[in-house]
Amino acid sequence: MIGEDRFLEIAYRVFHLSKADQTEILLMGEESNLTRFANSQIHQNVSQTNTQFSIKAVVGKRVGISGTNRLDEKSLKRTVERAIEIAQFQPENTDFISLPQHQEIRELPLYVKETHRFSPEERAEGVKRIVEEAQAKGFKAYGAYTTGVSEVGVANSLGIFDYALGTDAFLNTIIIADSGSGYAQGAGRDVRKIHVEKVSQSALLKAERSQNPVEVEPGEYEVVLEEHAVVTFLNFLGYMGLGALAFQERRSFMNEKLGKKITGENITLWDDGLDLRGFAFPFDFEGVAKKKVLLIDQGIAKGVVYDSLTAGKESRKSTGHSTGSTVWGPFPMNLFMKGGNSTIEEMVKSTKRGIYVTRFHYTNVVEPMETIITGMTRNGTFLIENGEITRPLKNLRFTQSILKALSHVTHISKQPKLVGEGVGYGSRFATGTVAPSIKCEKFNFTGVTEF
Repeated sequence: MIGEDRFLEIAYRVFHLSKADQTEILLMGEESNLTRFANSQIHQNVSQTNTQFSIKAVVGKRVGISGTNRLDEKSLKRTVERAIEIAQFQPENTDFISLPQHQEIRELPLYVKETHRFSPEERAEGVKRIVEEAQAKGFKAYGAYTTGVSEVGVANSLGIFDYALGTDAFLNTIIIADSGSGYAQGAGRDVRKIHVEKVSQSALLKAERSQNPVEVEPGEYEVVLEEHAVVTFLNFLGYMGLGALAFQERRSFMNEKLGKKITGENITLWDDGLDLRGFAFPFDFEGVAKKKVLLIDQGIAKGVVYDSLTAGKESRKSTGHSTGSTVWGPFPMNLFMKGGNSTIEEMVKSTKRGIYVTRFHYTNVVEPMETIITGMTRNGTFLIENGEITRPLKNLRFTQSILKALSHVTHISKQPKLVGEGVGYGSRFATGTVAPSIKCEKFNFTGVTEF
C-alpha cells in the first residue's frame, strides 16, 4: 500500500508539475486476495496488488482526466500533461464552478488487522467446511471467498487532503443438488464476523428443499422476498433516479414526486456512508465528507444525492456522493432500508398462497420512470400454501414496478442485513446495502423457466 505520507508526497509532486487552474489527484490502491471454488474444488487462488492514480486537470471550465499506475516522475508528469491536454480539447462545461474546498472529515474504524492478515490457508479452510457439508449430502459447492485491504486518497490544489484505509471480506456460495440449488453470503470489514457455518447451512438447506421443482402458472402472487432480493430493488432505485444527475436531466422517477407519496407508509430509505452497519466510508471520490441523506420517508419522496457538479448547478452543497465520474454522476453507495417488527416465519405463516424468493438474477430495466424491471428468481424459489412452504418451484420471470411493489408491503423483518456487492471484479472498494426481508401482497410473475 502507498500509505498516507507517501500519498501526500506524490500529491504535492503532481501539484508542482501541473499548470492547470485547479488539479485533483485520486488514489485507489488495493491488496486483494481471492479463492474461488467450483465442483467442490478450489480452482483459483490469486492475489493482486495494484495502485492507480487518476489526475483531474481544470482549465477554465474545461475538465480533463488521465490515469496511471506508475509512480516515477516521468510517468506522473506525462499523466498530468495528458489530463491538461484532454481538458483543452473539451467543450466548456458551463455548470462547472470549482473543485471542492477543504472540510473536516470524520475518522471511522475501517481497518481490521485480522482481515488484512487472513491467509490463503484460512480461506481454504473455510471453503473446505462448505465443500464437506455439501458432499455429505451428495451435492456440489461453488462460490468465492475474498479478503483484502483498499486505500483511497483524494487531494486537490484547493486544500483537500483525505486518506482512508479499510479492510473487507466477502463469502458467497451456491450449493447445487441434482435438481435444485441454494445461495447464501456473508460480508463485512471484519472477516471474523463472517460465520462460514451459517452461510453454508443456509445455502445447503435451500438446496435440499429445492429438489424436484414444480411449475406454477405466471400471474400476480403474494411474495416473501429475502434481503438479497430486496437489495436488488433498492440498488435499481439508486441507479434509476436517486442521483441528482438523473433528476436534473429529468429522467428520474423522483421528478415531480418530491413531497409526494411514492410507496407505502412503512417504507423509509436513506443513504449514510458514516453508519458502520454498512460498508461505511468517510468521504467521496472528490474528498467531500459523506452526509446522511433521507430519500424516502414513510413513503414520501424526500430527495436525491449530490456531488459538487450537480450541487453547484442548484446552488446547493454536495452531499458527498461523487463517484468520480461525470457520466454516472452522484450515486447512493450506502443505502439503508428501515426494518419492521416481523420475521420470515411470520411472513410465511400469514401467506395463503404465494411465492418465496431467495434472490433475483439477470435483472434489467424496462421502464425507469415507472421503476419497472424484469429478471428471474434463482437459488431457492418455493410455493407457500396456507402459511407453509410446501414445494420447490421452477424459477420464474418477473416484470414489476419496484415502487408499486413497495406500495403493497405488509411485513418487514426486524433485523436488516448487510448484503455485499460483487466479488473479484474490478478495483477493490467495498460496497453494500443494508436491507430487511419483506412480504409484498402483489407481485407480477410473467413467465416460467425450464429449471
